[in-house]
Amino acid sequence: MDRIARNCLRPIKEHLHTVPRLVSPLQEEILYVYLAISKWSLRVVLLTERGGVQLPVYFVSHVLQNTESRYPPIEKFALALFMASKKLRPYFMAYKLVVYIDQPLKQPLTKLYAAGRMLQWAIELNAFDISYEPRKAIKGQEFANYIAEMTRPIFEKNELTRWTVYVDGSSTQNGCGGGIICQSPEGDKYECAMRFNFQTSNNVTEYESLLAGIKICKAAEAQKILALSNSQLIVSQVNGDYEARDPNMIKYMQAMRQEIEHLKSFEAKQIPRTENNQADTLSKLADSASCDTPRHVFWEVKEKRSIQQELCAPVLAIPDRSSTWMDAIIAYKIDGTLPNDSSLAAKIKKKISWFEWWNGVLYKKSFSRPLLRCVTPEKGKGILDDLHQGLCSSHIGGRALAEKALRTGYYWPTLREDALSMVQKCDKCQRFAHLIHRPAHPLTPILSPVPFAKWGMNLLGPYTAAPGGRRYVIVVVDYFTKWVEAEALKNIRTCDVSDTEIEPEVNNDEVNSVLQ
Repeated sequence: MDRIARNCLRPIKEHLHTVPRLVSPLQEEILYVYLAISKWSLRVVLLTERGGVQLPVYFVSHVLQNTESRYPPIEKFALALFMASKKLRPYFMAYKLVVYIDQPLKQPLTKLYAAGRMLQWAIELNAFDISYEPRKAIKGQEFANYIAEMTRPIFEKNELTRWTVYVDGSSTQNGCGGGIICQSPEGDKYECAMRFNFQTSNNVTEYESLLAGIKICKAAEAQKILALSNSQLIVSQVNGDYEARDPNMIKYMQAMRQEIEHLKSFEAKQIPRTENNQADTLSKLADSASCDTPRHVFWEVKEKRSIQQELCAPVLAIPDRSSTWMDAIIAYKIDGTLPNDSSLAAKIKKKISWFEWWNGVLYKKSFSRPLLRCVTPEKGKGILDDLHQGLCSSHIGGRALAEKALRTGYYWPTLREDALSMVQKCDKCQRFAHLIHRPAHPLTPILSPVPFAKWGMNLLGPYTAAPGGRRYVIVVVDYFTKWVEAEALKNIRTCDVSDTEIEPEVNNDEVNSVLQ
């Protein structure tokens, strides 16, 4: 038996030894490129030919993303070749390449007739020595097709997978309560018991529990919800099979529509009471006998009905109406009112023609741009932060950042100052910016480039008479070295000044101007 098994395995071993391996191309060889696409992937195979046999040099693969999967076939082939030029750049730069393909790829990539992304790919591919020829034989194409077909994308878990909510309500003489069980797509369960500090009917407790369950799922970012309840009335009213006539039921239906308005899908189903025993047990504030492991139950006490909270919600959601720089302009645009301050009113009248009030939003006109949306400085700082170091991450200078905010379509009075201040406070800009060789303070210009080339002169006095009747002092100072020379004088006539023993030569024009 062992001999027979060895004889059977011998052909397999011989075949494995003959499987083509990746080879290194020689300098004078020509490399051949085969492209293959599938529904979800791209494949490029690079081969060389020796002795009539094509040997693989390298291959690359790429899984198509959301937008790329919707490209036309010709663009997918161009994307495959462009992707290969990026990943196999040393081969593309060192060798002559021949692309074998049965698609009309030569004209858009060589004649530059295309537009958009095809034109961009064509410009970059023209830097290499690439020729396009019709595919004559299969050969290496089968290798590329095999890799493309055998490659499967890694499907991510669907974010819109449906959540399941089990709800039940209980109303007795001792009190009212509700039970909620939210089950995630991964199978995790979250149990919540609610106690109502108001006496109501069983249908109201069912609605309260259902609303609370939907809010819990929405807090977990659920987009698809399946609600299960054993109340036929509630399920039928939510699905539209029954009509709600009671005023309270009508209000609850309105609250339900508001909660499920932004969901991708919502479905309510009726299940037997035996399948909803855990929620029923929670509504009676008791443990479920079907659960063998310890669990944590969220506890909540509601003081008011949900429909009463809806009435109070608009009062609690009043936005902040603190005064902004736009208030006076908006007031004048709407009803023509002006501030009591005459100077401020004159300023508003002067610049009101630059603003437009349209559809509840204030806009500012510009010379060469569309209307700029007016925002508060607080919101403007958030816009600058996004442009500077958010998703854009440009980290540009202050003036360029202000111009970019204007091009984006926003305006507020302190735009330029805020942009300059943000750039100065940005840690990355300070760490990685170019070194600034300019001095921090303005330099004082030097009027004289060499010592003792120019002097300044002044007369001081009269003072108390000194020996010899000297009451004046003539002082000269060098502009460059600040050298000081002084001499006492009895009089300040021209002849007296000219006879002084100060060594530096003083211009007579300066002397006359001082004496005058």
